[in-house]
Amino acid sequence: MHAGTVHTCDVTVIGGGLAGMAASLHLAKAGLRVVCIEPETQVRQPVGESLDWASPGLLGALGLPMDDLIRRGFATYERGVTLQLSGGRSEDYRPGPWLARPPFNVELRTIHVDRMRLDRELQDLVLRQGVTVVHDKAISVEKTGMRIASIHAASGGRFASPWFIDASGSFTSLFAREFRLPAIEYGPTSQPRWRTKGQLSIWTPHGGRTWIGSGKFLSVQIR
Repeated sequence: MHAGTVHTCDVTVIGGGLAGMAASLHLAKAGLRVVCIEPETQVRQPVGESLDWASPGLLGALGLPMDDLIRRGFATYERGVTLQLSGGRSEDYRPGPWLARPPFNVELRTIHVDRMRLDRELQDLVLRQGVTVVHDKAISVEKTGMRIASIHAASGGRFASPWFIDASGSFTSLFAREFRLPAIEYGPTSQPRWRTKGQLSIWTPHGGRTWIGSGKFLSVQIR
């Protein structure tokens, strides 16, 4: 992007990690014009390849079903997990069959994935769905009170849209700094919707109260 360029779309997503790509893909599938701002030009080595029991369903919703990932060599089955307990102790855990029955209906199988390959595959899906990925760094927010007008990038360009999503991570979250949002790293309120570290915050410049799904603000904690 050149200095002074204004990029307009329906939704601007800050961050092209797992959460940002997932959000971009779902929004693009819904027919929205999406721009994803990601400073990295190459897939970087992520931390954490063992996914919890919610992850196969989430990946399947993105078009990456568990059986297909295993067949193609992206993943292997993982039958249990190692819990890190207080005091430095660890304990192997395998879920009982009751967890697969109503009302829980949890998929007892989970997977260990090659995150580099998985991230590349997800990037390809995002691009094929029509998401515009801009390799730049979001550095500041142009706002009036609690309303966002645009995002300013390191290149000097600007991104304007009705909706903005910050998926840049809890330690680097632009919106958390600008609006002094609380960051919850653990505990009951940090139950995940997507398993990667960070915070996903959705903002629209329109005024009003807090809504779930539309309105002024929606924040989903990501671990």
